[in-house]
Parts: sequence; structure tokens; C-alpha cells
Amino acid sequence: MKKSGLSFVVILLLLFAVSAVAQTNEEEKNAKWRNFEVTVLGGMAIPTSSLKNWNDSLGAKTGLNFGGYGGYYLNDRVSIGTYFTYSQYSMKLYRLHYKLYDIGTYLKYDFVGKSSFEPYIRISAGGVFAKFATWVDSTGKRLREVSFRPGLSLGATAGLLYYTFDFGGLFIEGTYHHAFLENSKGTHAGIDYDFKKNLDYIDIRAGITGVGRSKIFGYFYHLWKPNYYWWTMKPVSAKCWRVSLTKMVLS
Repeated sequence: MKKSGLSFVVILLLLFAVSAVAQTNEEEKNAKWRNFEVTVLGGMAIPTSSLKNWNDSLGAKTGLNFGGYGGYYLNDRVSIGTYFTYSQYSMKLYRLHYKLYDIGTYLKYDFVGKSSFEPYIRISAGGVFAKFATWVDSTGKRLREVSFRPGLSLGATAGLLYYTFDFGGLFIEGTYHHAFLENSKGTHAGIDYDFKKNLDYIDIRAGITGVGRSKIFGYFYHLWKPNYYWWTMKPVSAKCWRVSLTKMVLS
């Protein structure tokens, strides 16, 4: 796992957090009009050099990608949530496939304005599970799709949502992924195989997003928010003091 990749994610998370805190007072002046989002998407999975030239003749061609996202809005601009995507690439010379299952969490920032168009950026981190066509004997004549142990998946997305109605619309986005899979183990017929290197790939996708309000999401969010307590002591008589514990919930 590369430290530079982790540092990149940490820096982006901090930038998003600072932005969210800076806007909290402004957001509280107006009622939040959306609490959650649900997204369904699909599109092209585009291999970069690491996949195009995979093991010489086993290079990947452009494939397909689909999945979904679901998240909660901390305010009108910042949301957090979970996602799942599936990518499949066909091979140049053979009929087997390369498959990637990616599941994790995301942090998203929407550039809210008065227009029906809403640009956004999103970062994600999770686990990626690879099932790759692999030579499984020394003769180089047997190919099998071998499942490898999961690795860390990082992603950065830029997209544009167009509101076709008040609580949803259509979008298009592009995502760059980096998967830390080098030296991950896969087993076939009792023999271990090493994943050769880390992967980079790009997704170009379109889909439908719906947003809405729900007291259930708000209830769980307030349960999650940190609580603070303080002690107070008041004299009841010359020899007796009353001690009370007061709970303060951050809004």
C-alpha cells in the first residue's frame, strides 16, 4: 500500500471537513431541503495501461460498469454514504473476463446554485475484489478466472447533475480509480497465485439520482452526533449541595 495514496485521501478528507464546518452557520440559517440521496448508474469501464497491457496477450478491452450509491446530507452541500460498483472487461484474444467488485464509503460536495445544473465532486475509499483470468499451469495453455484477496480502492469523481424535477434528475460523471492489489493472493486447485501489480482504471457513467427528506435519516444522524455534558452544583443548605448532570446536544 502506497503512503502517497493514503496521504492524498487524508488531505482531501480534511479539505472537505474544513469546507463543511465553514459553511455550517450559513446552512443553518435556511431549512435543509434534502436529507438523503439514492443513485443508480451504469456506463463504460475504460482500462488504462496497467490493464490494456496485462500479461502481454491478456490485455483488457473497454468494458461495462454499473452500481449504486446511497448517502445522507450533513448539510445542503456535503453528503456521506456507501456505494457498490461492478466492472467487467473482456479480453483481447480470449473469451474470459476481468471482474472488479468495489464496495466502500464516499464523501461528496455539491456546488449548489440557482441553476438546474449542479456540479459535484466525490472521493471514495473501500475494498476492491478482483476476479481475473490467470494462467493456472506451467504450460501456459489453461486460463481460469481466479478470485484474489481484496485490496484498498481509492477513487476521485467529477460530475454534473441536471434536475429534471424538484427531487432528482439525470447525471453524467467520470471517475478515476486506483486499486492496491499488487501481491494479493489468489488460489486455484490448492496453488497460490500473486496479483502482478496495482491497477488504474477510469469509469464514464450516467444515471438517475433521487433526493428526499426523511425523519428516519435525521433521527439516526442526531443519535450519531457527539454529546457533551457538564456538572453543576447548587447549594441547598449550609451543609448540602445538589449536583446535576446536564446534556448538551450539538445542533
